[in-house]
Amino acid sequence: MDRANVPAPHPANLRPGMVVGPWRVVGWSGRGVHGTVYKAVRVGQEQTDPAALKVAMLPGNPRFAQEAELLRRFHHPSIPRLEDAGEWQHPSGEVFPYVAMEWLEGLPLYEWARRTHPTHPQVSLQLAQLAGALAELKAKQCVHRDVKGDNVLVRLSDGRAFLTDFGTGWYPGAATLTPPLWFPGTPAYRSPESRHFELQFGWDAHARYRAGPADDLYALGTTAYRLLTGRYPEIGGPRQDEAGNWGWEGVVPTAPHELNPCVEPRLSALCLRMLSVRPEARGTAEQLMEELEQMARASGASSLQRRFTPELPLGKTGPTEAFSPQASARPRLRRSAAAAVVLMLAGGAWWTVRDLAEEPHAFARHEAGHVHPEEDDDTAGLGEAASLGAVQTSPAPSAREVLAEEPQPTPVPGQARPDAKGRCPRKWQVSLNGGCWKQLQLNREECEAINGHLFKGTCYMPIITAGRSPTSHPTREP
Repeated sequence: MDRANVPAPHPANLRPGMVVGPWRVVGWSGRGVHGTVYKAVRVGQEQTDPAALKVAMLPGNPRFAQEAELLRRFHHPSIPRLEDAGEWQHPSGEVFPYVAMEWLEGLPLYEWARRTHPTHPQVSLQLAQLAGALAELKAKQCVHRDVKGDNVLVRLSDGRAFLTDFGTGWYPGAATLTPPLWFPGTPAYRSPESRHFELQFGWDAHARYRAGPADDLYALGTTAYRLLTGRYPEIGGPRQDEAGNWGWEGVVPTAPHELNPCVEPRLSALCLRMLSVRPEARGTAEQLMEELEQMARASGASSLQRRFTPELPLGKTGPTEAFSPQASARPRLRRSAAAAVVLMLAGGAWWTVRDLAEEPHAFARHEAGHVHPEEDDDTAGLGEAASLGAVQTSPAPSAREVLAEEPQPTPVPGQARPDAKGRCPRKWQVSLNGGCWKQLQLNREECEAINGHLFKGTCYMPIITAGRSPTSHPTREP
């Protein structure tokens, strides 16, 4: 075949040797919702350090310029350094933005913990480093909006934790890219105040939630809880009072040190504080950083032996016994996931719900160098994939389990009903058996985890009608 007639590869599948702006692709590393990451070197400077080159998969994606502007504002040891940003004209003529960042040879946080069995001081210090990164964001009036374990990379050379993937971040003056009633980030890490907002203003077509530093702190608390226990913190569900107003039922999660004997009570208490229902009770990222640093320094010799070791099953006791979160990570997810889905459906939001079980648990196996793209349509979802260190020539396809067929789902009290013509209130809702439902492409385990209903291989969640209309105007976010 004439090479001149061979179509140029899509930005998601660039070949080694191709040039994007001043960068030469070395290898493929990972893919997210908005972009693909490659290991790359500067043209003419191939002997210098490589960079993580993230190329947009759609031409003109405005998130890349905003991510570059956000990174440009920071100079912190736990935030990747911005190397370059610009636009690349594809051979097709279309223009794709790109961002080049510091290349990090490392692993995602939970995978790093699974492989290295860290000590208590190591975990405390890494959480302190992440809190320091959040303090830097707050000082610049910025918000990350997608803090989670898959967006934290641990550098293999020294164990430093990096907060990555600023594709959904916000800074003063940033353009509005998030649609109304859309909550950036990953549902399992959302703060109670954002869930309450969705209950209160879920039917206001113009309502926008303004995420702040307290939301990032709560997400860091969820990250810490999952790292320490292998579980998501148990949360309450929505409830309606006698007057018809929706509220959030707060549930205090089990203390990490009660689930994992390797966790010191002081670290357990700090983790629970970050998960406080009241935002002001969480403190500040700077305060948290200082306390965690002191904790890491003060840990005695006995703590150095308390490793987060996943080989033995849960139930062992004693300070040096091994702990395994595998035995119970999934069941504890069900209540929090179900509550998050009910909120989403009650509010009429339309983000993808697969993220409710979006990450393998803390010690689940990753394939070397492979990055699981995030499923939330509003997240860059890369976790700066190139920083994993291993590069591939092409992405590996994934297989989906076949769902078993279940009986037709039965509507629940408070569920939206179709009209006389069988039409539900919104186009994306499905009328089935006298109720309105949201179809979710989940496997059996994921569907059961959120209390969904399987029917003909599809998971269905009921659309819950909202309570009373809001009486005050919601906060609006740029």
